[in-house]
Amino acid sequence: MGNRVIVVGAGLAGMAAAIAACEEGAGVTLIDRGSVGLGTNSAISNGFFTGTTDSYGADDYVKDTMEIGRYLNRKRTVETVAEKAPGVMAIMRGLGVPMNISDSLYAVRPPNARTIPGVTLVKQLAAAAGARREIHIVRDLYVTGIMAAEGTVTGVEGIDKEGRDIVFNGDSVVLATGGAGAVYLRNDNQKNIMGQGYCLAARAGLALMDMEFVQFFPIVVSGEHLPDTIVYPPFHKEVRLVNSAGENLIEKYGLGSLSEAAMKRRDELSILLCGEAGKGAVLLDYRRVPDELWGEHPLSLLSLIKHDFKTKLLPVSPAVHFMMGGVRTDEDCRTGLAGLFACGEVSWGLHGANRRGGNALMECAVFGTTAGRNAAHFNGQGRGRSASAQAEKGRQADRGAIRKGAQRTLSDIRHEIRRAAWDHAGVVRSEQGLKKGLEITARIGSELAGIIPEGRRQVCLKADLDAALFTLRAILTASLGRKESRGSFYRSDFPVEDDANCKKNSSLTYDRANDTFASTYVETV
Repeated sequence: MGNRVIVVGAGLAGMAAAIAACEEGAGVTLIDRGSVGLGTNSAISNGFFTGTTDSYGADDYVKDTMEIGRYLNRKRTVETVAEKAPGVMAIMRGLGVPMNISDSLYAVRPPNARTIPGVTLVKQLAAAAGARREIHIVRDLYVTGIMAAEGTVTGVEGIDKEGRDIVFNGDSVVLATGGAGAVYLRNDNQKNIMGQGYCLAARAGLALMDMEFVQFFPIVVSGEHLPDTIVYPPFHKEVRLVNSAGENLIEKYGLGSLSEAAMKRRDELSILLCGEAGKGAVLLDYRRVPDELWGEHPLSLLSLIKHDFKTKLLPVSPAVHFMMGGVRTDEDCRTGLAGLFACGEVSWGLHGANRRGGNALMECAVFGTTAGRNAAHFNGQGRGRSASAQAEKGRQADRGAIRKGAQRTLSDIRHEIRRAAWDHAGVVRSEQGLKKGLEITARIGSELAGIIPEGRRQVCLKADLDAALFTLRAILTASLGRKESRGSFYRSDFPVEDDANCKKNSSLTYDRANDTFASTYVETV
């Protein structure tokens, strides 16, 4: 058996990393806080991978991706995806993921029109990972820290399902924890995606890049008692997006078609819809769609929502969809800590100021595979314990009760964090709002520090809120420093893109002793 590789996170990126490391002869521990695959954002995706094909070349892919990212992408990372996409998609198909290929898209083909394509994707990869004896799957483990000695990673520590502190030692670690969409009040992410990976990496001494760039999807269900579910394009020609006065908003703002606006002009549309929402409801009107089309994808997915689409309009609004920034890595997924690799949404480099549709899954597949392969061959092993590498760190978590006299629960604090993120680091930002957001996070942080959780569930929730607050502070800090509007990032007090002064990447480093961020800007490479 080769190296012991620890993979943290079991979405597409993490499963791809685990399988790739296993194929390279490594023993693998694949860790997730919940079930493998289904609890991740990969499971609720539309199953589109954007990449090079026989009819769409590498030069075109690089050009289009860089333009959408407003040239803050790391170009070598973009080129790496262009080079590796066809081979990695062949691997995915070899693992049993059904796909159709057309133009620049690889599309997962679910077994029926009512199955979310992402579910088909993660179930197939979970089956492939589970069939490999060399992959040890650990569920219900909440990772609380990355361990290192002499500048090299040695493993991770966490809390198991019994509430015990556990250490997993290994020769290398792959961080594949996803993004931070659920930090926001309005989002279409899984509810526990709250920036845990950014927090783990920054507290291990690594830089966070471009954290101000948060992508909003303009059309997400927003009605009372309805799920915050993305409404997938393409839209049938009979579907209209209207305001409370019944005006067709696509026609009003000259955005072409609803599908084109949602896929190619989503940031502009999000800003416009926020303005419309200030005057009244924004709604999707499906009443003109012919009955025979409701069984076709993606209309068929709306059957999962309890709403009478034939007689009632559907309330929608923008919501957080994706984080473009993250842990600085190179094209081999190496971070600044030897033996630690990062891939998927937690990492930075591919997207720049805005993510191209379909690049999220392609990023996970390409760099998950790359991270797993490189982690399997990392030659700095030997500092931690050997392969089975599992030991109790300490006592069972008997952590006391909520602070005596506390006026609010952790759930109350979670709501306030999410509200602060939406109000002060949302679609439209300003210096005044960002500074107010930082004041709120400082107050919440003091309150959160004084709460002692009771039992594993509350311990993990507090850790989630700590990560969410940490990530929100990073977003606010990076947003204050960027005095322009670019890609997904819009400041009402600096509404114009400024290449002369701002065509640079933000970089945040965390000072653990003082609990502060230092912000710098580096030329895009």
